[in-house]
Amino acid sequence: MALTPDEEKKLREQIRKELEERERRMVESREKEESTRHENLENRFRQQIIEEEEARFFGERGYVKYVNRHGGTEWLTPGEAERRHNRRKSKKPSRQRAKKRKGLLLQWAVNGGMALFAAAVFLALLKFNPIKRSVPPGAIQVTSDVAGAMIYINGTEKQGFFTPDTLNDIPRGGYFVAVYKDGYTAWPPMQRVIVEANKVALAEFTLKSAGLLGKVAVEANLQDFRIYVDGTEMPPGSGVLDIPAGYHVISVVKPGYLAVPQHQRVFVKESGILRLYFEFQSSDNIGYLQINSNRSDGYVFLNNHLTGMKPNNRPFPVEEGLYEIRICANGFQSLPEVELLRVVPGDTHSLSFQVLSEVARDTLQILTPAPGAGIILDGQWMPYVTPLTDLVISEGHHFLNLAREGQFYAEQEIPLNLNRLSDKKIVLNF
Repeated sequence: MALTPDEEKKLREQIRKELEERERRMVESREKEESTRHENLENRFRQQIIEEEEARFFGERGYVKYVNRHGGTEWLTPGEAERRHNRRKSKKPSRQRAKKRKGLLLQWAVNGGMALFAAAVFLALLKFNPIKRSVPPGAIQVTSDVAGAMIYINGTEKQGFFTPDTLNDIPRGGYFVAVYKDGYTAWPPMQRVIVEANKVALAEFTLKSAGLLGKVAVEANLQDFRIYVDGTEMPPGSGVLDIPAGYHVISVVKPGYLAVPQHQRVFVKESGILRLYFEFQSSDNIGYLQINSNRSDGYVFLNNHLTGMKPNNRPFPVEEGLYEIRICANGFQSLPEVELLRVVPGDTHSLSFQVLSEVARDTLQILTPAPGAGIILDGQWMPYVTPLTDLVISEGHHFLNLAREGQFYAEQEIPLNLNRLSDKKIVLNF
C-alpha cells in the first residue's frame, strides 16, 4: 500500500529525529572518550612532575633511592642504603626456607640425573641411526626486469643483495619476497615462495619505470611556507613538485601558523597535476617541537596521530596542550617509547629519542573481505597487499591503515599495540 504524503512526511521526520539522536550519542561518546583520555594524560603528567621533584629534592640532600622488599620506594642516606643491602644479602634462612632449599636441591639432582640418562640414550640412538640427521637448505633466486632492486624477505631487507641475485642457505618453508627500487613500482607487490631442500625457488618481478614522475602543485592562502614530502623538507621555492608516482604524505609548515589539514596523504599518478590546498590559520596558542633522533626515517606521532613529520627537521608549530609523543618505525624500538610533554605557547621544546633495531619480532595477519588492499604501517607504505598472513612486525605500539584505489580505510591511523593483541590477527572490512 502506497504512503500518503502525510505518512511519508511523518516517516521522514521520524527518521530524521532518529538520525539526529544517533549523531548526538556519537558526539557525546567522542567527547567523553576525549575527556577521559585528556584526564588520564593530566594525571600521568602530574605523577611525572611529582617523581621528578621528589628525586631532585632528595638528591640535592644526598639521599639515594632504595626499593624495599615490598616494592616500595624509600629515600635513605648512602650508609643506611648500604647497610640494608648487606643485611638483605646476609640474612640467614629460616628452618622452613632451609628445608625448602634442601627439597629443591634434591629435586634438581633427580631431574639432572634423568636429563643425563635421556641425553645418553639420545646420543646412543643418534650414533646408530641410519636416517640422515640434517635437512639441507634451499635457495631463492630473485630477478627483476630492471636490475639493482633491493630484496626483502618477510619484510626485512637482505643487506648487500640486489636483483638479480640468489639467496643461498635458506631453511625450508614459506617466505614473502618483495623488491624495492627508488623511482619504480614493483609488480606484483609481493610474492610467496616455498623453499624446498636442495632446490631453488624463483621470484620474478616487473618494475614499472617511475622515471614516470608525477606532478604535485602545493598551494595555500599564504606565501613563503616549507613543504615536506614523506617527512623530508623540499628545496625552497618548490611550488610544483616532481615526485615518483605512488603514495606520499605531503605536509606544510609556516612559523606562527597552524596548517589545516596538517598533512595530506595522496596517490600521485604519472599523468596530470595533482593540486593540494592548505589553509594557514594564525593563533597565539602555538608552541614549537624540535624532535631529534639518531635515525631520521621514523614518523613523529602526537597523541596517536600521524604528523607527517620526521625527526631532525626544523622545529614545527603545534597547538598548546598536553601530548604523548612517539617515533614509530617497524623493526625499531624507540627509547624512550613515549614522551609526555606540555606544549607552552611561544616556547620551543626539544626532545631526543634513541632508535634501535628491535630484536623481538612477531608476525601479524591482516585480512580484508576483498584482496588487494595496500598496507600502510607507521605511516610508511609497505610492499604488500592483503590478505597478508605473516607480516614480520616488531613488538609494541604501531599504527595501521589500508588504501585501495586512492581511498583510505581510516582518516587517522589505527593505533595497534601488538603486546595486547592475543591472536595476532586484524580483520578490517575494506
